[in-house]
Amino acid sequence: MIRNARALAVVVMVALAGCGTTAPPTALPAAPTTGPVAPAPTPSEAWLEADVVQPAAVTTGPSLEPGYFCDPCHDLAENQLFGVGEAPGGLIAVGVQQPPAQAVAFSSTDGRSWVPLPGFTGATTTTAIAVASNGTRTVIVGLEHSGATAWVSDGGSWTPAPEQAALLVPYAAGAMTSVTSFEGGFVAGGYRDDPLHDTASAAVWRSDDGLTWHLDAGSGIFAGGRIWSIAASAGTIVAVGTNGDPTYGPAGAWRWTQASGWQRGRIGPDGSGAMRAVTVTASGFVAVGLNGHDNGALAWTSRDGLTWTAVQDQPAFHYYGLPVRMQTVVVGPSGLIAGGWRSDPGKGSAVTWTSADGVTWQGPTWEPLFSGGQITGVVLTGRAVVAVGRTGYPDMNTAAVWVSPAP
Repeated sequence: MIRNARALAVVVMVALAGCGTTAPPTALPAAPTTGPVAPAPTPSEAWLEADVVQPAAVTTGPSLEPGYFCDPCHDLAENQLFGVGEAPGGLIAVGVQQPPAQAVAFSSTDGRSWVPLPGFTGATTTTAIAVASNGTRTVIVGLEHSGATAWVSDGGSWTPAPEQAALLVPYAAGAMTSVTSFEGGFVAGGYRDDPLHDTASAAVWRSDDGLTWHLDAGSGIFAGGRIWSIAASAGTIVAVGTNGDPTYGPAGAWRWTQASGWQRGRIGPDGSGAMRAVTVTASGFVAVGLNGHDNGALAWTSRDGLTWTAVQDQPAFHYYGLPVRMQTVVVGPSGLIAGGWRSDPGKGSAVTWTSADGVTWQGPTWEPLFSGGQITGVVLTGRAVVAVGRTGYPDMNTAAVWVSPAP
């Protein structure tokens, strides 16, 4: 435990904003195991682990500065990745190195070899969570000790967004957890909580340039929520997450159009579970996450981003009744590819799924190189799928990238 108030706040936020926890919680919601229970399929060996050039602090440097106390302690710093996206010139993956928390980013031209992102340096107490590009400008979003934050580049150096009222969230109780390009600018989703008054709220920010941000109206619509993922298509913005507990839900969704403004989504039949990621498909939207008892994954579909239906429970969502979580999803040439995590005797492993329509899923597919790992972001580049996250849990979390030919 880090006995430093600022560092502790950042560590807590990273646990919530990191697109899924790294291990089963100590107290799961009480519920019997329901639905199909599926063992892991035979490994397909379709994935390769990419080469990630780690910074010196992770490979050789001491992990702690004077004044920090930890238990247990590691000789070196740890890092992990939360998001990945395409940018001019290649791919960018973002995350955090700690302790103390510091935003990190890596770049790659082919998805197979990664180096620290040139020109990017995160300040202490920052975490980078998501990245998006409008074709010319790239924005990384995340959190810092004073709330939400962002970094911007036009292909050269990186500039942090200046301090401004729209990003300020007292008590380090806010963050941008997702971002997408929209109508030439950017839209980010996340949360702005108020622990002093025990209230929580999802939040949406907009920016033309990634440096100056303003909050979207509709705080009543967002009350009690948290946005974990955001997507945009044809004049429509869709955000998904939770309405209530940030991990277990119930699920939450919001939709914006010019005609209607922000509306709270309708999720049937009972809204249980938590949506962790959303993507645009040819027929609408697909969201993925976990069920309300955290003993299986779950997916939802929507034609318009406003009315959502949970797909039928199926063997692909389960692993012997243990926690299984879909945490990221992307559309490929043959359908959807999702990534996430399952609890298992190997102290947890990354897993993947595929689906032709978002309704019927195959998986969870396990690879030997996924052991001790977790997938928190996925992107399609060319004919390859690139997944990012971490490996080495629980002894030494290390930023990891896996690459597979697109199905």
